[in-house]
Amino acid sequence: MLKSQHRLRKMKDIEILFKEGRFVGGDLVTLKLWWVDPDKYPRRKYTKNDLKIGFVVGKKVSKSAVKRNKIKRQMREVVRLLLKDEKLKDGAMVSVIAKPSALGASYVDIETSLLDVFRRGKLLG
Repeated sequence: MLKSQHRLRKMKDIEILFKEGRFVGGDLVTLKLWWVDPDKYPRRKYTKNDLKIGFVVGKKVSKSAVKRNKIKRQMREVVRLLLKDEKLKDGAMVSVIAKPSALGASYVDIETSLLDVFRRGKLLG
């Protein structure tokens, strides 16, 4: 589980992320990434030190909640370890979206895909 300071929870934050952010695609996952601009939304009280991450596994991936939750747990664990080692840059809001090809993938495949997408999004530091 991610620490609460890194969780993307509020609906308004998610709306801003999907409105302002850009997509970075990969084999198994896609990122929606927005580098926080505190001046654009002053009432939200964003700072350049914020890093908020959310995870999405839609029903297109699998109708089974058990399978969707397994993918979500694997993605969360990869990100948790990156945060623990302080490898992710601050100042961004990120949504990690699983693709249907992630369904049969192993943990190592998901980790490789996530690292690739984070690298292309210039989020790895």
